[in-house]
Amino acid sequence: MKRIETSMRISAVSLAVIATIAIGWVLKEAQPILVPIVLGALVAFLMDGISNLLSRIPLYSRVIPAWLRMTMATFVLFVVLTVGVAFFARNLEPVVRAIPQYAESLSGILSAFAARFDYELEVTWQSLDRLVFDNVDLQALIRYTVNSLSYSAGYLALVFLYAILFLIERESIATKLQVVVPDAESRQTVWRTIDLITDQIGTYFTTKTLINAVLGVICYVIFLLFGVEFAAFFAVLTAVFNYIPYVGSWIAMALPMLFAIGDFGLGLKAVLLFGALSVTQFGVGYFWEPRLMGRSMNLSPVIVMVSLAAWTAIWGPIGAILSVILTSGVMTIMSFFQTTRPLAVLLTNNGQVPSEVDD
Repeated sequence: MKRIETSMRISAVSLAVIATIAIGWVLKEAQPILVPIVLGALVAFLMDGISNLLSRIPLYSRVIPAWLRMTMATFVLFVVLTVGVAFFARNLEPVVRAIPQYAESLSGILSAFAARFDYELEVTWQSLDRLVFDNVDLQALIRYTVNSLSYSAGYLALVFLYAILFLIERESIATKLQVVVPDAESRQTVWRTIDLITDQIGTYFTTKTLINAVLGVICYVIFLLFGVEFAAFFAVLTAVFNYIPYVGSWIAMALPMLFAIGDFGLGLKAVLLFGALSVTQFGVGYFWEPRLMGRSMNLSPVIVMVSLAAWTAIWGPIGAILSVILTSGVMTIMSFFQTTRPLAVLLTNNGQVPSEVDD
């Protein structure tokens, strides 16, 4: 009997591993189809969140109806994102063109610093290019990146089309769900799952966007005060990378720091800039953000890092940005089923799953 149970467990684990690999392969191969749909859903959450925030303004909700608030939020968000894509397309090329100049300056600073310790170090842009980039065609890279950003304008329109369709479709979900799930108790469980997921993702994504915008503005002011070139570009880059948990904001901070060191050396000014950016990152990431976000995601830090690596491998940078949201949605769904609830508990930070529904 024990042998049968052991073999059944081994079979179940093997099937789970195979199913996980198969799902990962499907997600990776279907990336061109799935990513704009997922982004459209997130934009719909964001538009709904902005509309709800605007409704809290005194007398605003009484004067302007809900459909007009949603239309205004959609228009403003579309304009902001379109301007953001155009901004990147215009500023990325001069930033890339300036890299060799700053790299030469940085190599001179490093060589002078190494000479103080009687250590010879000679690093040039050409040697870095051969070592790191393997003689990459910089002009081709610039053209490819700019063309990709230009293509993003059409991609952005597709994402907004999905978002609008999601907002229109939500009005008929109740009717469809009543036909698909005729049992009232089961239908209530489905509604609870939908409400939990939409509440978690909507709260997280809207609040995170607000936090990132404030972080970008603060960093922009810091870059201007210290005279860092391409201040606006690096500020926007910091805000976007802050969607990536734990490591994103620090990666975004590394590039302006390298530009700053290449510009005014390893002096007191560079140290003060690093200190100002570090205090900002710690203040926003470890004090202000937890107070606003609370425990909306409730994911273990280890699971966050594992999901970051997994979703990055599947969907690249988009997967890194969406890793927390996607993993939280999976955890919430698993918490509603008795067989998968233990796995959901393992994903949480405090052992409390979003649902305690009995099958």
